[in-house]
Amino acid sequence: MSSPFRIPGRVVTGWGSFEELGDACAPLGRRALVVTGRTAMKKAGITDRAVALLKAAGLAAEVFDGCEPEPDVATVDVAREAARAAKADLVIGLGGGSAMDLAKAVAGLAGESAPTTEFHQGREVAAAGLPFVAVPTTSGTGSEATINSVISDRARKVKASIRAASFMARVALVDPELTVPCPAEVTAHAGLDALSQAVESYVSVHATAITEALSLRAAAELAAAVEQAVASPADRVARTRAAMGSLMAGMALGNARLGVIHGIVHPLGVRYGIPHGLACGVFLPTALEYNREAAGAKYAALADVFGTDPVEFTRGLLRRVGVTESFKAFGVRVDDFDTIADESLRSGSLKANPRKVTRDDVVAMLRRLC
Repeated sequence: MSSPFRIPGRVVTGWGSFEELGDACAPLGRRALVVTGRTAMKKAGITDRAVALLKAAGLAAEVFDGCEPEPDVATVDVAREAARAAKADLVIGLGGGSAMDLAKAVAGLAGESAPTTEFHQGREVAAAGLPFVAVPTTSGTGSEATINSVISDRARKVKASIRAASFMARVALVDPELTVPCPAEVTAHAGLDALSQAVESYVSVHATAITEALSLRAAAELAAAVEQAVASPADRVARTRAAMGSLMAGMALGNARLGVIHGIVHPLGVRYGIPHGLACGVFLPTALEYNREAAGAKYAALADVFGTDPVEFTRGLLRRVGVTESFKAFGVRVDDFDTIADESLRSGSLKANPRKVTRDDVVAMLRRLC
């Protein structure tokens, strides 16, 4: 059976590589829509710098700065209209995972006329989209290296991926220097998300020799870097290791899929507004414990990477980066457990988990953490 391996068309990494943005985009289009958030990128001067770099390379640039955390289907439609109005022939995602996901959907659905909600509910993406360039400014989701655009539909209380092979970035420009302005909390949440993705893709039933190599190296880089990046934001070595770990985890998960953590935190997070990276981090020790026997030799390999038992390492990491070890502060209602479990079981992530997950298992984990 064939096993395709998808990664961005071109990957540019290195401290200061953001300066190559214009040259990287020039072969792909002449009118760029830069999709980003309203505050952090502008405050750090990164948005203005991006526009300047694009203009210096001869591109026109419009900015859509309406990206919210966990972008909604309605926001995608607004941004798609902004792309049409700007006559964009290129879309750039500049920011964290939310900006990546929003920009990816805008680019990927540019040739479609149906509203985003139809694709969110399973309609196939048939028309060609626009080239997408990913410029992550956090070390977390790895979205710069996947074909998945994770979007929420708050009206339906559903968070799910819209995906198509054409959604892959033509260029992923990963500059660790762009992550320096991230607040400690954002750095911690992003790092825990990336670490959970490295672990889940490593033990996935769809893992291959290629993805396993990427996942295990990603876990090693992130285990060594996240705490230091939180404590010392300007630490060049820590920021670089975290960025490379996140990128490699993204490449791995994009081909091997994830597991029980992401299957559960999506419906849980969209209902209660729990930050995604925090939710992944809180779930990580429990998931490791649940998958211990099924993971077999891979669990032992993770222990070698972490220098101790993986469950104990991740619990300690949560404490050291200031993240709670439960969801109690979010007021998760027991009455919602069954619904969250039912929604989780429909996720492809649970199907990739090395141990079969039942409805009772999901409820038991929610009871333990909530």
